[in-house]
Amino acid sequence: MKKAFTLIELLVVIAIIAILAAILFPVFAQAKNAAKKTQDLSNIKQIGTALQLYINDSDDVYPISYYLTNGVNETAGYTHWSGTLQPYAKNRELFVSPGDKLQGIAPNSWLTTNNNQGKGPAAGQTSRANVLDVQVPRLSYVANALIMPGKPTAAIGTVAVGSGAIDDPSGTIIIAPMSDTLNCVRDAASGPALSYRPTNPLVEANGVAGFQGAGVAVDGISDISRTVYWAISVNAAQNALNQCRTSNAANLANIAYTSPLRFDNGANYVNSDTSARFRTLADTLNPDQFKWGKRAYGFGGQQINKPGTTVSVD
Repeated sequence: MKKAFTLIELLVVIAIIAILAAILFPVFAQAKNAAKKTQDLSNIKQIGTALQLYINDSDDVYPISYYLTNGVNETAGYTHWSGTLQPYAKNRELFVSPGDKLQGIAPNSWLTTNNNQGKGPAAGQTSRANVLDVQVPRLSYVANALIMPGKPTAAIGTVAVGSGAIDDPSGTIIIAPMSDTLNCVRDAASGPALSYRPTNPLVEANGVAGFQGAGVAVDGISDISRTVYWAISVNAAQNALNQCRTSNAANLANIAYTSPLRFDNGANYVNSDTSARFRTLADTLNPDQFKWGKRAYGFGGQQINKPGTTVSVD
């Protein structure tokens, strides 16, 4: 006669299966995250290649991050660096990170008639105007304003930067991961997601105000007319990144536009020599090896000091 399993034996088997599942599921999750991280690095390497091709055709000058398409107002939308690189990248999907929970943010404005080129907006986004920004339909990456500044109007004194001006091209970030929290790219609750704007890691008055890079007056002085800026500290950056999630990015340091923890403790970045690598937030902001630029290249090359000092970053 065949003996059946006892209740105790069944419970032991179930317990063993539960233990194995508890061990293996985190391993599977880590493997999945590692695969996304690798794909993301491949994406930005290809974006770096497209950027290099653009530079070769543009007298070794980096593109402006964004500008008004008609040079006057928003009625014709913006032209964004991702749109500028499209003839070289030839693949819009490269600009969406597999680690981006929103699967990219839509432009400031898009045509509702074709539902943002068939890609739709991120949940909670609305088009600012029914015009087509020259920008990829979904975006997970943001430019470094110190090298690729925006030029919202002709009066703003930002300048295109030549590749020869960068002090440490292989150690200077030019493209970073963009936040996948809509509030962190907004200036007001439920306002437009300003995905066209570049980011930067600076503050203006030694920790008092984030650097906007758009001619905004702080303490009566235009933010692009100062003679020196300060690198943001890791703690101040973390505060900005946390604060924007529960409110918005208005008046915060523009580091809030980024997603430095996209993959566990760090994220992938494109360097100014168009190479790419993984970095932690602390690594990018280390004042002794500052990875965002030794000077404010796009704003006249002003000095950048270490947090709380009069000593320039290294």
